Amino acid sequence: MSYRPRRAAEPPPDPYGDDEQTRIIPRTELEALAPALPGVGRLVSPGPSGPGAPRVGAGPPSDGGLSQDELDERDRRNLGRNSVLMASGTLVSRVLGMVNAMLLVKVVGQTLAADAFRSANSLPNYILVLLSGGILNAVLLPQITKAMKRPDGGREFVDRLLTVTFALIAGVALLCTAGAEVLMRVFTRLQGPALHLAVEFAFLCMPQVLFYGVFAVFGNLLNARGSFGPYGWAPVLNNVVAISGELAFLRLWGQQADPSAWTGSMILVLAGTASLGILAQALVLVPVLAHTGFRWRPRWGLRGYGFGQVGRFAGLTFLALCIAQGGGLFIMNVATGMIDRGPAGQYVAGYAAYQNANTLFQMPYSLIAFSILTALFPQLARAWQRRDEESGLDGMRELLHKGLTLPMVGIIPTSVVLIALARPVVRGIYWSLAPVEATATAWALVLMAASTVPYTIVTLQQQYCFATEQGGTNLWMQCLVTGLQVLFALAASFAPARVGVVTICAGMFVGNAALSIVFTGYARRQMEGLNLRGVLGLYARMLAASVVGGVPAYLVGSFIVWTMHDTLLAQYAADAVGVVVFSVFLLIGVRIFRVREFDAFLDSILRRLHLRRG
Repeated sequence: MSYRPRRAAEPPPDPYGDDEQTRIIPRTELEALAPALPGVGRLVSPGPSGPGAPRVGAGPPSDGGLSQDELDERDRRNLGRNSVLMASGTLVSRVLGMVNAMLLVKVVGQTLAADAFRSANSLPNYILVLLSGGILNAVLLPQITKAMKRPDGGREFVDRLLTVTFALIAGVALLCTAGAEVLMRVFTRLQGPALHLAVEFAFLCMPQVLFYGVFAVFGNLLNARGSFGPYGWAPVLNNVVAISGELAFLRLWGQQADPSAWTGSMILVLAGTASLGILAQALVLVPVLAHTGFRWRPRWGLRGYGFGQVGRFAGLTFLALCIAQGGGLFIMNVATGMIDRGPAGQYVAGYAAYQNANTLFQMPYSLIAFSILTALFPQLARAWQRRDEESGLDGMRELLHKGLTLPMVGIIPTSVVLIALARPVVRGIYWSLAPVEATATAWALVLMAASTVPYTIVTLQQQYCFATEQGGTNLWMQCLVTGLQVLFALAASFAPARVGVVTICAGMFVGNAALSIVFTGYARRQMEGLNLRGVLGLYARMLAASVVGGVPAYLVGSFIVWTMHDTLLAQYAADAVGVVVFSVFLLIGVRIFRVREFDAFLDSILRRLHLRRG
């Protein structure tokens, strides 16, 4: 008898007579469940797509009579399309986000003023992720999916559920705004003028909880109807608004790094436009939803709709979220105290440096790894539901193997080139930083980039646990990665301030590396084999080929910076020439180590860009 993984406790009975449950996971939750990094990009994972996608509140869904095999084949065909669709929106948003980060550094530098704004602007993300995991994923979306099976598409039920959800999100936002001062005192170590400035920022930033929540609901409704583009592209508008505010600030006041020099007008322009951008990205989805036929009428009351039981899995998922977010908040607390602990007259990296490095780290991860894995999730969930059929666990093994290998062909080389050119990349993008500030940020980026492969595997682990409804497994694995990160953050609070942020980033690497090893072993046992030898062989060959490109790129970049006396022009020259040298030698390394998977990956990209026929 073949082995079957033990399922978590069954979900509560379906009030509509069908206990099948499809889970749609917001990207906000997945990214926060991965190592607790503040300021993670606000992206969204897809729900069902294609002709069989359900249409919320617009009549009963139709799958066109597609069988499970046909649905699987459709998902396989759409994997590349959905990945590219998400990646394109993410790319534009990330590029503008990079411009946003560059201008923000110009406005506040990497000083206490920067830590004050970064912490106040990040806290709404933590609260939103808890709402997403506790309301959207665990309650709202599964219940909507069930309701769509009703003859009327569940319109009345969806109206009632959305009414309660919006009211709850608004209530949480109101409480957080009223308690902004308490939250900043608890979750940061800022003092004096910096703390006062952070509180003022927080009063304007906390309404983002409401705007983020509405945006997440609207986006997931669109995804459930098979519409991926608007949700992926809406953050572009957010960045445009934020950039406009920063440009206006620089024109009016220039750089303001001293927390005691800020006026009410300065605070309103910077924090106000940051919140206005989140509001804009939510409102832009309203006409898109209306165009799809969705209508919502406020209705109160959920009694008698089977809403009372959410299920053990939902509770465990929410608990794992709380642990992840708690770890991230502790990291923020420690990092915001670094500058005050540093020796007088000596630069010490703080929370702003950590966030700036994180912005650069997230670019390749979001474009390559997360886009692929998120589009892979529906297939993973469907394969688990069919595990008792004749094919057994073959489908799960194939998909897990794809998740362990396909993203890495792009992730490994981009990680290596980020490590090789870390300092000129940081100095070139954050051009207003002093050389010592750029060096400190570059060291944080090096450790983050080294974490990208295990970070990606941790994302796959979360999707695996969600697809198989192993809430308990996900919980203890989350405890492992967060526990290690918290230990390193605790060590950073006692270590010399000059190595504090680097110590925190080392915890990110160790935590994710440990969990990636544990998960692959765990999944291999459950799936009765995963061909890990082939997976590790690909990693080794791809890493060797990347090092062949990374070493000359580092040497050329360093030589250019040295000969041009570390000027700003030298950074751009080092980046440009370094990337070209890396690409040439990478292709040579790929041939030497016979990484055929890279050829297939590159060919797929060229076909999607219509640069190669096929």
